[in-house]
This record gives sequence, structure tokens and C-alpha cells, in this order.
Amino acid sequence: MIKRLLPSLLLLFTILIASFTPVHAQETEPVDTVHVFFSAGCADCWPYTQDVLLPALTANGITAASEIHDYTIPAERQRMSAMIDAIELPRSIADSLYAFIPTGKGTLVVLGHVPGNLIDQALQSPELPEKMILWQPKMHGEPDEYKLWAWKGEVQTYPIDTPIEEAFKTLKGAGGALPVGLANLPELLPAVLVTGLLDSVNPCAFAVILLLIAFLFTLRQSRGRILKLGLVYIAMIFIVYFGIGLGIFRAVRLSSDPHFVARAGSWLLIGLGVINLLEYFFPKFPIKLHMPSFAGERTQQLIKQATLPATIAAGFLVGLCTFPCSGGIYVSIITLLNAKTTYSWGLVYLFLYNLIFVLPLIVILFGLGNRLVAKRWASWEREHTLQIRLWYGLVMVVMGAAMLLWVI
Repeated sequence: MIKRLLPSLLLLFTILIASFTPVHAQETEPVDTVHVFFSAGCADCWPYTQDVLLPALTANGITAASEIHDYTIPAERQRMSAMIDAIELPRSIADSLYAFIPTGKGTLVVLGHVPGNLIDQALQSPELPEKMILWQPKMHGEPDEYKLWAWKGEVQTYPIDTPIEEAFKTLKGAGGALPVGLANLPELLPAVLVTGLLDSVNPCAFAVILLLIAFLFTLRQSRGRILKLGLVYIAMIFIVYFGIGLGIFRAVRLSSDPHFVARAGSWLLIGLGVINLLEYFFPKFPIKLHMPSFAGERTQQLIKQATLPATIAAGFLVGLCTFPCSGGIYVSIITLLNAKTTYSWGLVYLFLYNLIFVLPLIVILFGLGNRLVAKRWASWEREHTLQIRLWYGLVMVVMGAAMLLWVI
């Protein structure tokens, strides 16, 4: 039975990924077009583009058509996000003006108001990398420094009067040859692993899988069938959570300020943690992060059927309806990934997070090998739900504060 089910689950998983994958990101923009993005509210951006940027390109033989975009328009914001994702540009490297310039062998991305002489030097240099960021973050007054990055190591900062050729000599060896995604592995991997494990202590999902196991034992189902239905249930939770995460990740990437989104996610985590604490200390507090009662009743009805379709439906329902119960940590780590890494690496971390998230459910499924232990675990979970919620709330508040203070 499980062999017949696996293709269907894989198909559903593939459809979920495809439905959230940005099609426009796969459709590359014409390589012979210069794209400039800025906000219409930026008083200095259009004069800079007209008087400095475009003349510098023309002077260096770049006669490609130029398209100017206002990224406050949602469609233009999506186009800019797609171009950022296409070249694997981390969201931590951002400014009020983006210019994507084809160089013949790759792309030069100008961020902010870079002086014309630096653009000239970069375009005229035979050492210009295939992909490079030329970034001047100071908006007003005379700039005193600029930044370079070529998708290796750390972003390098130079005094504004440093010739590009001299900067290139230090840029080549800066930070070694770690590609983007691996360079921030020491920072993001522990965060993903720890938060995924903490988020997996989800009273809602735990309660339902324990109920499923205890009930199947009551029905005298074989251990093999219990494992099959349990794995199907867990797979559905994984698929639903991963799909929700993809949707949130795509949505937050459209923000013009990834660090603001990450801070908002941290405050959301703290707020949800406080609600868990209020429920522990004030059981009659009206706001509760629980699976809706109608969903809980429906899930129990489905579990009692002990059939494959009913288990799939129960897993889908639990994954969807328990998101408010445990989604605070998930949203926060997604906003952190948005601020700290690229789209494709963010998907890798997101996939890993969800594997860690369902790992305790798998351990429980294989660990509860007899009826008596399964029933005792289910009884223990019901008796200690409030204590679990207390520790869960404390962890959420501490994690949110830590992200605000040390990470973002």
C-alpha cells in the first residue's frame, strides 16, 4: 500500500513546489537591456540615473536599451525580486537604487549612488568579474567609501578614492572562495537546526499522532500498518508546512526592507510566546493558540476511520490548522533566511528546517512499540499540555529577543 501511495505523495509535493516557484524568475530578462529600479519617492534617484549613471554607461560603449522601473509598483517589485533571485543576490545586500548592467561576459550591479568615475573604472577594467556588486550606500552628502562583492567571501569596503584596479587585487582573495550560501553556513545552519527542533515540540501535532497510535492499537492494527499510516500522516504535515513556508518566503522577499521584515518576525515570535504564557498563568484568557475545536473534532473522526484516505486528510488538516499553534518560530526563521541568504539557499534551509520539524514525530512513531506505552504517552501529553505550553512560550520569547539583539 505504501508503495502505491508514495508516487501520489511525491506528485503532490512536486505540485506544491511548482506552484510557489516564481515562474518569472526562470524567464531571464534580455541580456541587452539595462534595468534600473528605484522608488518614485526618492528625490535624488532619477537625477542620479539621468545625469550620472546612464551617461557613464553610454561613455563606456553600453548602448543597450534602458528600462526605468518604480519598485513601489507591485508588478515592478516582483520583477526586481526575480532579477535579484536570478543572480543569487543575498537580501542583506540592498539599497534604494538597483541597476542591472550587462557587461558582455556577465552582470554588473550598481547599488546606490555610485560616482561616475568608479563606474567608468569598473567597466573599463579587464579584471571585472563575471558578476560583481558596486555599492555606494551613502544617500546624501559626499560619499567617503564604496563596497565591492563578487559572490565570494565578505563584502569589502574601500575609501572612495581607492582605484577600482587596486580594490580588485584585494577583492580576489577576500574571504577565500566560499560561494554564497556556504559563506553564511556557520551562522544560519545552527539557527535552522535549533529552531526546527524547538518548533517540533508542537503540542497540537504531538497530541494527534499520540491519539492516532493509541487508537490504532485499540483497534488491534498490526505494527506494520501503524507505521504506514503514521508515516503518511507525518508526510502530509511535512508537505503542508513546507508549502506554507514557501508561500511566506516568497511573500517576504517582495519587501524592500528585509531587516524590517526580520524584526517584525521576531516581534511576532515574542507576541505569540507571550500568548502561550498568558494561557498558562490565566487559563481563561480569551486568545488561545490551539487547533480550532471544529478541526480537532474532524481530525478525531478521520483518525477513527483508520483508513489511508482518512489519514491523509487528518495530516493535511492538522498541518494546516496547527500552524497558528506553532507557526511563530517558523515565520521568524523564514524572515531571517530572507534577510541573510539567497532564494535558492533559503529553499535548502527551509527544506532542512521541515525535516527537523517532523523528526520528533518520526521518533515517537517508531519508539512507541506497544499499546501500554502508547496509551501512557497519550495520557501524559494530555496531563502536561499546559506545562509544555509554558516552556514553549518561554522559548519563543527568548528566541525572539535573541534574534532582535544579536542576529538582525
